[in-house]
Amino acid sequence: MPVPNTTLLGATRGLLWLILGLIGASALLVIGVAIALIVAWPEVMAEFRNNPELINVTTLRFPVSMLMLLLFAILATAAYMVRQLQALVASATSDAFVPANAARLRRVGWALVVTQLLAIPLQWTAGSIAKAGSELSGMGGISLGSLLAILLAFVLAAVFEQGTAMRDELEGTV
Repeated sequence: MPVPNTTLLGATRGLLWLILGLIGASALLVIGVAIALIVAWPEVMAEFRNNPELINVTTLRFPVSMLMLLLFAILATAAYMVRQLQALVASATSDAFVPANAARLRRVGWALVVTQLLAIPLQWTAGSIAKAGSELSGMGGISLGSLLAILLAFVLAAVFEQGTAMRDELEGTV
């Protein structure tokens, strides 16, 4: 059995922890902004009236609330994906081809699907807040890279299942 590259796995483990920390910090930021918007809505509305990138500011409460909710849901899904990847990397040091890893990759694939589904209303919501062509209006939507990542996760899950079955069959014949 080949020996795993512990340096690469260690770097990956550290990078996944860093990403998880950034996701957590981003989630706290979204929550903080949402609370600040609730507390200071009249003052925020006064500032929004002076912003040339936003459309009709009198109807912003619902879209801004939806934007915060969608961002938080995407961040929660991303945190779930990173936790699945952390478990996958942890098991790769001993034996990568176990049924649990195929299930983890499949869960990553489904989490990516959820993220892409959340990106559709995110694009609509951002577009309803900002004028066309502004930076905010281009937020969300379907991503070709994400669609390819979804396919890759499901294909790798099938590869891991097949690898597990082949190894189990080989061990049974010896």
